[in-house]
Amino acid sequence: MKRIRRFGKASAAVLLSSMLVLSACGGGDSTPAASGNSGSGGDSGKKVQLQMWFWQGASFEKIIPEFNRTHPNIEIVPQIYKWEDAHKKLLTAMSAGSGAPDIAMVDISQLDQFTKYPDKFYDLNEFGAKDIAKDYLDWKWKQSMAGDKQLGLPTDIGPMVLYYRQDLFQQAGLPFEPDDVAAKIKTWDDFLAAGKVLKEKTGADILSNPTELYNAIRDQGDELYFDKDNNLIIDKNPQVKKALDYFKKSREMGIAGTYDQKNALQEYSAALNSGKIATYISAAWGRGHVETRAPDTKGKWRAAKIPEGTGNMGGSFLMIPKQGKYSKEAYEAISWLVSPQQQLEIFKISGNFPSTPSVYGDKAFTETGYEFWGGQKLGVLYSEVAKAVKVQRKGPDYATVDTIIGDGLQAVAVDKNKDAEKEFWALVEKAKAKLKNK
Repeated sequence: MKRIRRFGKASAAVLLSSMLVLSACGGGDSTPAASGNSGSGGDSGKKVQLQMWFWQGASFEKIIPEFNRTHPNIEIVPQIYKWEDAHKKLLTAMSAGSGAPDIAMVDISQLDQFTKYPDKFYDLNEFGAKDIAKDYLDWKWKQSMAGDKQLGLPTDIGPMVLYYRQDLFQQAGLPFEPDDVAAKIKTWDDFLAAGKVLKEKTGADILSNPTELYNAIRDQGDELYFDKDNNLIIDKNPQVKKALDYFKKSREMGIAGTYDQKNALQEYSAALNSGKIATYISAAWGRGHVETRAPDTKGKWRAAKIPEGTGNMGGSFLMIPKQGKYSKEAYEAISWLVSPQQQLEIFKISGNFPSTPSVYGDKAFTETGYEFWGGQKLGVLYSEVAKAVKVQRKGPDYATVDTIIGDGLQAVAVDKNKDAEKEFWALVEKAKAKLKNK
């Protein structure tokens, strides 16, 4: 779930890096037994309370009461934060050596800065995680591995699709049924051509911002900003160059708006609601985004596969910090919370898309149509797309670089006098300097 998720974390990351390196030699929390939590709370009949941190939109608070009811010796105590605050607090706790919860939710964009220190989290294989690996999409399962250690259990995923205004596509004479859109807008050049027609016929922008197109194309590649050794590879990654080229094309063609979803959400929402924006490239959670931001457009939207493959936007993991008190009970809790049945339940409640393919055949996916989307069975589309996602490593410093690039491209989108190519590579140099001075 998601999703404009950016925040300044450099100072916390520096603190984490320096303090965790120093504490790595300390034996206080280096083994499961060190936490004094071999499950004695449950065995003694005393109720164990598990502190669990997650963020708004995860929807775990909807199913935790059922866990607590069916597990009389364990009680999950939820603490719900804003997305950025949940990660900041965890960074601070890990840096300080105390204060972390028994269960922590971590987003994929932040994951590598925590898995960089695998000794600070339990290897879930110690509790039998290997036995349930088959329940999850293979690419998702591997994302939270550090060597042969399994540091997290998968929650939701964010397979990318194209949400589009069917009425505007039809008005412009473009293909407008989902299968036809996917079949006839196969490439990003096709997409730009459709944008030109759409602008001429309806006046609507095909994108809220060219940065949206940049992000989508970038996320279709085999790599992002870092290689496996954490070297910055932006200037060597051909997919980034391709993404930049299409950013420039959509900007130069005048078919993308300059709406800022991060800093001017009200203006963006008004444009989406009034029909000034005809598409939204996003993940499964984007359904709720559109319904919330454009309530007056009910029945006018559909979804189709995006050109040239897919990508993944968002998704998270549940991890067990070694600062916690009850590792055995914490594992019992997280394995229940992210089990196929509970991921299905969360999908029904909030639309967060499961990483457990065994539930994709459920009627909630195959037979449920959504009124806002003209009765389209979106679960079928999401299921098809989810299986085609590639694994991409983000790296511990991904959020730092992504914030610099994203904010910079937003400024370029707004100011037509800026040279996009020149500004982009200046942003890359800014990111390099930022990383060098951390």
